[in-house]
This record gives sequence, C-alpha cells and structure tokens, in this order.
Amino acid sequence: MKPATPSQTPASAPTVCLALAGGNALGAYAAGAVEALETAGVRFDVLSGASIGAVTAAIVAGNPPGQAGKALRAFWAQGSSGVAGTGWPWITTHPWPDLSMGLSPGLREMSSAAHAMQTLLFGRPGLFNPNHLSLLPSWPGLPRHMALFDARPVVQTLERVLDFERLHTHGPQLIVCAVDLETGEPVYFDSRRERITPLHLLASTALLPGFPPVEIDGRLLGDPGLSCNLPLDPLLQFRTGDRLCFAVDLFSSAGARPTTFDGALERAQDVIFGAQSARTLRAFRREQRLRHQLQQALGGASPAASEQERADGLEGPPGQVDVVMTAYRPSANEIGAKTLDFSAAALGERWSAGQRDMAAALAAQAAGQAEIDDLGFALYTGREAEPVAA
Repeated sequence: MKPATPSQTPASAPTVCLALAGGNALGAYAAGAVEALETAGVRFDVLSGASIGAVTAAIVAGNPPGQAGKALRAFWAQGSSGVAGTGWPWITTHPWPDLSMGLSPGLREMSSAAHAMQTLLFGRPGLFNPNHLSLLPSWPGLPRHMALFDARPVVQTLERVLDFERLHTHGPQLIVCAVDLETGEPVYFDSRRERITPLHLLASTALLPGFPPVEIDGRLLGDPGLSCNLPLDPLLQFRTGDRLCFAVDLFSSAGARPTTFDGALERAQDVIFGAQSARTLRAFRREQRLRHQLQQALGGASPAASEQERADGLEGPPGQVDVVMTAYRPSANEIGAKTLDFSAAALGERWSAGQRDMAAALAAQAAGQAEIDDLGFALYTGREAEPVAA
C-alpha cells in the first residue's frame, strides 16, 4: 500500500493515520519524523497522541498542510532556550548548535546531566516551571502538592504555534489520549466529537509525579503512558477498510545490555514503555489474521457483526493495514534522565534521527520490504527488526 496522494479517489485511498508516543524531551525525535513525512507529501486523516505526542499531533492538526515542520521547530526552539539568571551561563543553550556539541563522550554525559538538573531546578521557559513546594512535607494547614512541575506556561506557547479553532474546522481528526487515574481506563478526546482545548493537552501530559493531574468532566486524568504510551489502539482497533498507519515510538524495547547504574535506569525506561507498543502490535496482528481467516471461511463474505461490533465500528471488511513505524534508539550520549535533557545538542540529534529513521521506513515501504507480512497486516521499519513477531 502506497501513501495516499491527492490523485487517488476517496474509494481507493486508505485512511492515513499517525500515532505519536510520549517521552517529554525525546519528542524532538517525533518532530523530526513528522517533518520527514511532511517533506514526503504525506497527509493525515486521523492523528492520535499521548503526552508530548498529543502536543505534537495537535501542532500538526492545528496548522495548514506543509506548515507543521515550521511550527514544531518554533515549539522546540522554545524548549531548548536557556534560562537567564540561573548563574550557570555555561549550560545556557540556544537552538542548534550549543556548547555541548563536539564534546568528548565523558564530557557530553556530564553536560547532559547538567541540562537535566537545570530542568529539575528551573523548568523550561514557555513549557513548565518547577514547583518546589511539592518537596515540602504535607504539614497541616499547608496546601497539598502532588507534582514537581507546573505545566500551565505551555498554554501560551501552544496558542502561539497552533490554531485550536482549526482543529474543529479544517484540520484532520485528532484523538488526544489520557488515562482515568481512578479507574485506570483509557480516555479518548476526539476533535470530531468535542472541542479540544489546551486543558485536554495538559491532561495528556500529566505524568505523575512530574505533572499534576487534570480534572475534566468529573474525571481525574493523567498521562496515558502509565498504561499505553504509543496510542495505536484508537487507530487500529474498531475500524474497517484499508489503513496506512505511521507510528513514532520514543522508546525501543530492543537495546544494548546496561553496564552502569545510569545505563540500567535508561534501559528500564525503554523496556517499560517500548514493550507496550510491541504487545499492542502483536495483539492487533493476531486479530487481523483471525478476521481475515474468518472472512475467507465464509467464502469472502463479511461476517455478520453483532450489535456491539457495529457500535464499535467493526461492521465491514477488515481491510489491509500497513504500519510504518520508527522507534528512537538512544545514542551513546544519552543518560538515564534523557527525558529531561532539553539541551539544543540533544534535541538536534534526536530531530535528525527522527528524520533519518522515517526516511528509511518510507523507503522500505515504497520498495515493499516489509519486516512482517501477514494476512491483512504488514510492518515496515527500515531498520533492524523490533521484537513484535507473534
């Protein structure tokens, strides 16, 4: 299946989807991947995002076609800007390049650690501020705090880089994902059904204990990375027909064996979050195979859908689903606190890696070089195999 183009008729064109994972400062990798897709002329029908992935997806949906890359660069330039008056001028950064570029590996790790500490102490201008009161004991009479940061500063930045009105008029369908912190159930906010506001994005980025939960319609919501960091479910499940789904994960379950404490911390994050995506793909691949086998057993006719299946949108043929997926694999310069490293050098490297990996995945798809080619399902990565086989 080739990427949908304007020359295709609506009857022949697959639904083009994009799923973006959470990962705080690692989101620059997804921004680079999106820019590569934009350069290739890919246009999306549906986007889903979790945490920084929801922010990225909103920026894509809230800008005219061809303008997402520029808007994303403005957003990340804000995140990488230095903090004036910190007393640490040697770690003040400016959008690419910065002082940590060209350092030896050992010094580069020290610089990355300093940038992560800068984030903890001072936050990131225009994104979030530190909430040092959260470190105080919960003494009687004092206000209770449950998060290290206050994410409200990002609202003005978002309003500057995307048009929220466009999300409901001209933009593609946007699904912002969160999790109900009381029930543990996933929560999906759909721009085709309700107005997406900055509050919904704050809910999606509220990863405890870093950021405070957000209450919407009586539900206390948080970052869906607690249960599903790459929101493929709303794009793959409960849909019929041909689909072309691009997916950008910020954690890879496959990686090098750790040899240090910091390396162990980094590897644990990758496995915890990356394995979620692998399980989702395995489950969907089995589901697709079974649905196609059932259709074949019925002589090509679509099985009659139950009332619940019709409500879930499963009525109709399962179609062909192609997934073009990239996953960030950290460079040797990354540290265990990589999600807090907003240095211009780190963001620039991640951005370039996202561009490079997505270009390779697109080339693999164009050449028909599927990593997995199953009944009704194909996976293209353009790089070494991820552990998603059944």
